[in-house]
Amino acid sequence: MLFPIEKIWEHYKNKYLAINIAALYARKIKDDQLQGLIDKSVNPIKEALIKCSAGKIKYK
Repeated sequence: MLFPIEKIWEHYKNKYLAINIAALYARKIKDDQLQGLIDKSVNPIKEALIKCSAGKIKYK
């Protein structure tokens, strides 16, 4: 699934912060995979970018 990166910027004002949030979320997914909580066939980077583009990841 390909999507334009601009969809992420609709939900986050700062594009650098948005990419940082996606990277942190991808790291969390990878840690969950190593613990056996998430299937290993899931691509962490792709999943994080999809959730960021949908605006499902909240930050403080």
